[in-house]
Amino acid sequence: MTDAKFWNRVAPRYAARPIADEPAYATTLERTASYLAADASVLEAGAGTGTTARRLSPHVGRVLATDIASALLDVARSRIEADGITNITLQERGVDDLPEGPFDAAIAFNLLHLVPDPAAALAAMAARVRPGGYVITKTTALAGAWYFRPIIGVMRLFGKAPRVRFFSVAELDALHEAAGLTIVETGNYPAKPPARFIVAQKA
Repeated sequence: MTDAKFWNRVAPRYAARPIADEPAYATTLERTASYLAADASVLEAGAGTGTTARRLSPHVGRVLATDIASALLDVARSRIEADGITNITLQERGVDDLPEGPFDAAIAFNLLHLVPDPAAALAAMAARVRPGGYVITKTTALAGAWYFRPIIGVMRLFGKAPRVRFFSVAELDALHEAAGLTIVETGNYPAKPPARFIVAQKA
């Protein structure tokens, strides 16, 4: 099953799930917004149902939100329209087909551990950010949660889970530095299991 087919199939169930840790998510958004000017153009990869784009939209000029799953984008579109938001554009694209920039920032939350080539995904995001702009990510670091490996493996056999990479915090930091970016802020929101928040600047 391709990634797009998986996420299209689980879209209704995924869209109905509440945010697992609202305080951690609020902190993530607050720290992200602090790097974005009121007229900033933002590219989001793996936008899903558009929650992050919607919450950041009052703080920026425009958001171009992308995802591989049309069903998730349909949910995002309906919620954006219901909220009367006019500065978000949605496009069905993967990280290997991101729209050209330059953007002031590229963001990806809960994505890098799910894509086939995280290094290529980061490189693609960085390529679309202007010099001095930011690549901002948050990724669950599951390297210490060894007990999840067999569970996810069995779930994948039955089409109940996507491919998942078990990154450590150090590996995620190194991945951004390998992309030629300078890390300017990190945090774990939440702390356990750590969801690594990274703000990296392009030279």
